[in-house]
This record gives sequence, C-alpha cells and structure tokens, in this order.
Amino acid sequence: MNKQPASSMKKNLGPHLEKLWLLFAWSTLILAFIIGHIAAKPDYLTMAKSHFSNFNLVPSKDYTSLPVVFVPGEDSQSSISGGEAVVIAAGTGYGGPFVLGVRAQKGENSARIKEVVVLSHKETPAYLQKLINNNFFRQFINKSVTDNFLLEEDVDGISGATVSSKGFTKAIGLALHQGAQSHLGYEKTWHEVEWSPGLNEALMVALFLMVLVVVYAPRQIAKPFKLILPFASLAFVGFYVNASISLGTLAGIAMGYVPEFRQYPIWWIIVGGVLGGILLLGRNLYCGYLCPFSVIQDLLQKVSGIKLALRPGMARNARRVIYGLSWLALILIFLSRHPALGSYEPFGMMFSLQGMGIQWYILPFSLLGSFFVPQFWCRLFCPVGLYLSEAVRLQHATVRTVGNILVKNVTGRPSDSKIIADSYSKATDTLTILFASQTGNSKHLAYQLKASCDANSLPVRIASMADYDTDNLQRESHLIIVTSTYGEGEPPESAEGFYHTLFADNAPQLPDLSYSILALGDTSYRFFCKTGIDFDERLSELGAQRLHERAECDVDYDAMADTWITSVIKVLQNRLEASCANAVMPIESTGAEQAYYNKARPFSARLLCNDRLAPDACEKDFRHIALSLEGSGIQYQPGDLLSVWFKNDETEVATLLANLSIPADVEVEVDGNIRTISQALIENYELTQCHPAFIEKYATLSQQAELLGLVADFDGVRDYARRHQIFELVRLYPARLTAEQLLSSLRRLTPRKYSISSSQSDVGEEVHLTIAVVEYMSGQGVESHRYVGGASGYLCQRLALNAEVNIFVEENEHFRLPEHGDASMIMIGPGTGVAPFRAFMQQRAAQKHTGKSWLFFGNRNEELDYLYRDEWQQHLDSGVLTRMDLAFSRDQQQKIYVQHRIEQQGAEFYGWLEQGAYIYICGDVSHMAVDVEKAILQVIELHGEMSCDEALKYYERLKHEKRLLKDVY
Repeated sequence: MNKQPASSMKKNLGPHLEKLWLLFAWSTLILAFIIGHIAAKPDYLTMAKSHFSNFNLVPSKDYTSLPVVFVPGEDSQSSISGGEAVVIAAGTGYGGPFVLGVRAQKGENSARIKEVVVLSHKETPAYLQKLINNNFFRQFINKSVTDNFLLEEDVDGISGATVSSKGFTKAIGLALHQGAQSHLGYEKTWHEVEWSPGLNEALMVALFLMVLVVVYAPRQIAKPFKLILPFASLAFVGFYVNASISLGTLAGIAMGYVPEFRQYPIWWIIVGGVLGGILLLGRNLYCGYLCPFSVIQDLLQKVSGIKLALRPGMARNARRVIYGLSWLALILIFLSRHPALGSYEPFGMMFSLQGMGIQWYILPFSLLGSFFVPQFWCRLFCPVGLYLSEAVRLQHATVRTVGNILVKNVTGRPSDSKIIADSYSKATDTLTILFASQTGNSKHLAYQLKASCDANSLPVRIASMADYDTDNLQRESHLIIVTSTYGEGEPPESAEGFYHTLFADNAPQLPDLSYSILALGDTSYRFFCKTGIDFDERLSELGAQRLHERAECDVDYDAMADTWITSVIKVLQNRLEASCANAVMPIESTGAEQAYYNKARPFSARLLCNDRLAPDACEKDFRHIALSLEGSGIQYQPGDLLSVWFKNDETEVATLLANLSIPADVEVEVDGNIRTISQALIENYELTQCHPAFIEKYATLSQQAELLGLVADFDGVRDYARRHQIFELVRLYPARLTAEQLLSSLRRLTPRKYSISSSQSDVGEEVHLTIAVVEYMSGQGVESHRYVGGASGYLCQRLALNAEVNIFVEENEHFRLPEHGDASMIMIGPGTGVAPFRAFMQQRAAQKHTGKSWLFFGNRNEELDYLYRDEWQQHLDSGVLTRMDLAFSRDQQQKIYVQHRIEQQGAEFYGWLEQGAYIYICGDVSHMAVDVEKAILQVIELHGEMSCDEALKYYERLKHEKRLLKDVY
C-alpha cells in the first residue's frame, strides 16, 4: 500500500479544515451575538437603585418605555422630599448606547436637576473620560427641566468629544421634557432647533464627489483631484472630524448602534456613502480614497523610501491573521455589546491621541512597519478593508446571480455566459500564460515558463495580453501573468485593455481561478512592480486563489525569475497532474518566439559602419551604426528592437577600483567562474546607470556624511541617481571597500535596447541603429571629467570597425506597420525617435505600399542635427513619404516642438484620422510623448467639435483599434 505524500494530504485536508474553521467562526459569532443581546436588556430599576441607594425607588408609571421615572416609595427612609424623581435618559454616543440617571427636584415654580449619573454605557472610554474630566455633567446641575438643552447654546460642547456631548445632551433633554409633561405636570415651554446642513456636511459630500471623479473620470480630469484627495482626506476625515471607519463601526451597525442623524450627520454621510457605493456601484470607495490612515502610511513610505517585499507566505497568511484578530474582537464586542472594547485599530488614537491600552502598542508598531512595507497595516492587519472587499465581492456575486435568474426567467434558458462557462468547466484543465511587455523581458520570461511547462508535459497556452479575449477569463482554471510596469506605475500598453476590464465595476467574479503573478520592475522608480501588484490584489478581490506567491523582480531579474519558475512548475505538476495524461495541447497564440538567439545565447555581430550623422559643431553626437547578421539567420521586422550587450570602459573601471582601494587583480566568483574584479566589472556589472539602492548601500558602507544625508530624501536620491553614473559617484566620494562589498551593491549588467532603423527588405543581412551618445561633463576646471553612456559609448566610441558585439532581436509586435499597404500612417519621432520610421519607409518603398505617410520630425537645429535629411527628401520625391513637418526648437527665439506642428496642422491631422490613419509615436516617454498626446487630444476636441470626454473616448478608441501605437522609453 502506497503512503500518501504529506504535501498531498495537506492539500486534501486544507479545504476541509478551512470549512470547519468557517463553521466554527460563524457559529461562535452568532452565539456571542445572541448571548450579548439577551444579557444587555436593561433593568433600569436595578441600575437606578445601585446608584441612588438612599431612594427606595418604585416605578412612577410605565416601566417598559422611556422615559422611565422612578419616585421614592412610601417606606423610603431618605430625607429627600417626595417632590423628587429619578428620570432615566437613554441614547447613543460616539461608541454606542448609554443610560443616565437624572435626579430632579420639583420646586414651587419649576423642577431642577440635582444630579446626573452614568448608569451604564458602551461609549468609547477615552471620550467619556474627556467629558468627565471637563466636568461636562456638572453644568446640568440646577438647570430647569424645561430648559432647551441645546448643545453650545445652553449646554457647552467638548472639543474632541462633540458627538458624545450631543448624544448625552439630547438624551437628557428628551427624557426630562417628556418626564416633565407626563409625570411632573409641566406644560411645554421648550423648543427644538431645526437641523440644517452646515459646512462640515458639505465638505464631506464634496470629498465623496472627489472620490467619484478620481474613480470614474478620465485620467486627465481625475489627475489633479487624485493629488488633492489624500491630503483632503487626512485633514478632514482624519484630524478634523476623526471619523475613520473601524471594526467597531461595522460591529455597531450590526448591533443597531447608529447615532441619530441630526446628532452625527457626518457619520451617516461616510458610512452611508461607503455602503451605498458597495451596494449601488460595486466599488469600495473608502480604502485607498477616504481612509486617512492609508494616507499616513503612504507618507511614511515616501519619507523612508524603503519598499520591502513581503516574505513568501506572509501575504497569504495575512488574511488568516486579519480574520483571527477580528473574530476575537467581534466575540468580545458581541458579548459585551461594547464596540470600543474590541476595536483594536489605532485610527482614533492616531488622530486624537486617545485610545485603549493595546492601541498604544499597535499604533507605533503599524507606523514603524509602514516605513518598510507599503500599506503595512492595510495589507497585514486591517479588518475594515478586508470586510469591505468581501462586501464588494458579495455584491458582484449577487448581481451576477440575479442577472442569470432574470435571463432564465425571461428566455426560459440559462444565459449564454453560463452555458459557455459550464461547457468550459468540463474541458481539461489548462494553464494560460498571459504576458504584458514594454521592452520584451516579460515576453521572454513567459516563453521560458512555457518551455518549462512543455518539458514537464503540462497543458499550456500562451498569449500577449493585448490579444487575449477577456471574455475567456471566467473560463480559466489556472492563469499566470507575467507583466512589467511602465513609467511611474502604469501598465504596459499591451495590458491596458485587460487592465481596464479587470478593474471595471462589472468585472466578473473568479472563484474557480487559481493564479500567480511574475512582476518585473525597476527599484529606481517610485512604484516598483506596481502593475503586477495591482493584478495580484485585484484577482484576489475577485475571488481568485493564489497558486503561488507573487515574485517581484528588479532589473537583474534572471536568478529570481528562474527560482520562481522552478517553484511554480512544482505547484502546477501537483495541480494539473490528473489532467496531463489525457490533455490535448491547445494551439498557442501567434507570435511565439522563434528567434534562435536570445539574451542567454546572443549572436556576435560585426560592426560594419559607425558614421556621424551630425557635424562636430552639433551639441550631441549622433551616430548611424550598421551591424552584420551574416550567417546568423536572424529575421526582424520594422518596429522590432535590437538588444546589445556591451562592456564598461576599462579606464573608468581602473579609476573606480583605485578610488575604492581594491586591487584590480583580486579574484571573485561570478556565476560559478573565477575572474578578476576588473574583468567582472567590465563585463558583468552595471556601472553607468546608477540607482537608489546602490546609493543607499554605498552611503552606508562609505559613511560619507553627504550621501547619508541624501538617502534620507526619497525624491532627491532618485533624482540624483538619474543624473549621475556610478563611476562619478565613486569618484566624488571615494572609500575603502572590499571586492565583495562592492559587488553586493551592484546590479548585474543588462543589455540595452535600441529601435531598429532599417528594413531587411532593403539592407539584407544587416541591422541598423540610430544612436545619440549619452555624455556629460562633471565638475569644473582641472576637476572636470567627461562621462559617457555604457552602451552608446561602447558602440559609438570604443568599438573598432569589424570588431564583434553580442546582440539579439526582440520582437515588438505592437509597433508594426499596418497590415494593409494602402493604409495611411502618421509618424511622430523627434531626435533618435525617428529610427523606426526610417525602417518603415524602407519597407514601404521595397514592398511598394501605396498608403499615405506623414512624418513629424524635430531636433535642435536644422543645419546641425537634421538626421537622414537626404533620405527623407528621396522618400518625398518618390512619393513613399507623402508629407513631412519639421520642428527645430532652437532655430528661432520661441521654441517649437513636434506637438506645436501637430496643433498647427490640426484640421488635416484630424482628417487623416477620420480616413483611418494609424498614429505612431516614438521617443522620450516623460515629456515628448505626454505633450504629443495632449496635442492630439486638443486636435480631436477642436476639429472634431467634441467635448473633452468625447475626445478622450475617441482617443481611447484609436488605441483599442490598434491605430495608435507607441514605442517610448
């Protein structure tokens, strides 16, 4: 008899144990709720007697309804006159209900209050103590029972406890006024002020409207509100009204503890708005938008600049921790009927410096954690976010179920989506790999994962996210997403459609999906691996289950990605082993990587040509590079990228080692091989592109005071890294390091990617590049030093003719010529961004395409840096290039860029779009691409006679139709 493996037993027992835990948790919570409810029924007579011992109290009239009035019995031994009575006042404060005993004495003309005692309360202890410390109840003594009892008119409020003050004041006034009429024989002489909304309520409504703009408005409209919202939430919801939603808030609602609307309208707006957003919109409008504690965590992250990834298993176990802690808290709340006793969140204490004992430990712990882990509290401990997400999930499931029932009732058959889902569920389980890549790395890793699946006979299909039909998402059983992050936290262009579908309000629930994420990023950017993190968290919100923890890879991703792929394959073997034997391998997506050469096995290409494209007087050194592909069999298409392995400057490496007091012949181990430190730095490590992590490590190792001060500035260290090379940093701040300390601080060398500026239809077994050499001067006089880019300096200034350089081609499927040769195209490429359009024109000329072509090109000076002038003129003369608009920014006093030319030619530009033209943008992502997109939107709005929203929709439609394509960097 074979023994069942322990891992398999654990896998089989896991779901059953989880069900048992859920059954136990729900049963105990319901039991605690019932017990607490029964035990909480007030015995007002006992309460009153315990505090008014000198009374032999008896009910005056009705005992079952408020206000209950007790009077001394006939055998009372007290010296108090028979004109006295104890009136019971009950109400709801900030934390929950309370019961007061108010002793009143009837005089000749009026009855006056003699004593106010808190008989029972579920109030937040800190707020009640503040009222007591400020002698709040003492101000009621000797007041007439027929006074108005209006807060801040005839009764003072207490700053920081105004909600509780309102509750106590209203309860006392209501009880005494009703008691005065029914038991003390007074006519009504008091009045109540009508409630009207004020500034606070208006501000709270405005905050909700701002949230809706951020969530639903187009990006350009929402952007300024997105910047304002966190600070507005922190100031108003946090510090001003201190109205964070907590576990106690949710539990109080379940127990019926809701303040009267006029007493606390802000509470109703916040809670009602959040719950209404979930019910009506299926969207959590609180977490990440209105929660002030989330803003505090973000600010601490910006201060520290440290973004530690959660250890494997922590994210998965965090939900269990949250459920466990909140279960214990709810048991305590339901048994005691006291929301504040079980509310362990530090929100109230953060913004008022008042809280329960345990919160004094939780607050510094959560704040400290936020220095190192983004959204530390929210991700690992917050019950509110978890339960609001569960409510969103329940709303989506309910809407979907009701929709299916309605369809079935109306048509007499299940919905089409239900039929498709049922048929798909009967199919063999298959792994689907989706990749979203801006530069090709994600695609390469996706195919590496597919190759491992093929080698292990696992059924797998693969596709670019841009080509994936999102309607299939509900039918998937196993999904792996390999994605990069673009710019400052944006998804790659190929992922935009999938991203919007997944984050839409009507996104499908995915309870039957198991998934994992391989995220690529760059720690030099603020939002490291954000797209992968977003996908991971959203899939979890939609009910999908993680089959493996997310991996977050930096620029030198190879080792981590290899380890992750190996681990994922082991998990998939267990998951898919039952279906492998009878699996029919699906047809994979088109565009599979067929190139023989890749990052691990590059081709050694010979340098054929290195020509200057601009005279020496030009401020920039532009070069035309031609490499031989002879005998390689490499095929590429216009729009593809060429990745180039380069070597660091030997002279600079020698200087760097001297500045670090490291002998050049010290031996180190690199990938299992022994090399000198000098060889390793020249061939294996990045020394030109600086990054914040290196500055932080080097500052610690060198103990340079200026660097230590720099790393404390989150934005400053990133800006410094962008403007300086590692060579320069070490030259400015020399130190004594060991070879091991240096290598542990560096990233591995990665190939540089260049847009190919040639068509094989025209140049045959060659590949051309258009490169601007990166160079700058540092220092002045004898201290000045010239620094050159790693790859551009190697290719253009250090590599000799006929010498060899390692290269490989990376397909760029989303920057291709139109499928039909008669399609029109508009190309926008200033500077070296014109490179792929040179390839486009060569291809169109060689294949005799008839479509119109319009090029927008710009640079500094027409006489100095008009790149490929003669070639463009030839294309214009032959008709391959229909039109060319130039923008040379320094040839006139007012700078003119390509976006200005687009606006000037707006009418014709829009006419081309209406005729089906494709738009291509290539070049700088941070400035040029943004400005060009704004110009295109303005052209569409103006010449299409559209509103801003309509122009945005038109623009998005161009992207959806794949008529707007970008290759930006």
